[in-house]
Amino acid sequence: MRVYPSGMPVRDAGHATRLGWFTAQVRPPLTCNVEVPLPRIGDRAEMRAWDVVIFGAGRRTAVELEMRLRDIQAMRRRVDLKRRDDPTEGFLLLVADTRTNRRVLREFAALFDDLPRLPRSQVLAALAAGTHPPSGLLFV
Repeated sequence: MRVYPSGMPVRDAGHATRLGWFTAQVRPPLTCNVEVPLPRIGDRAEMRAWDVVIFGAGRRTAVELEMRLRDIQAMRRRVDLKRRDDPTEGFLLLVADTRTNRRVLREFAALFDDLPRLPRSQVLAALAAGTHPPSGLLFV
């Protein structure tokens, strides 16, 4: 139970904090934007957005952050549809590093075969060098 003595609690404060940490790792010549809308399809207004997109060297790396892995199939479906509708050269799935999330990923590893587990050091080194990290899954 949490008590918020004044004002409304920010439901996604943990999400914002982790995304802020991640985007702070991006170095020139790369740039990044948060909440990047997917391109419009036909006459329909597009309501979906990538959590972060890293830009540079004629490439884009889309980034999604998942704080709690609960409905794996729904999460994969949502992410896979975004990837279909806005293909990018790279993709990172950031997952909050919790005991529960690690257990879920161990138990359902087959659902993430297309996303290799990336060492944090590898991704941070790429971002610090101003280059796009490889595609995959990273615990943050």
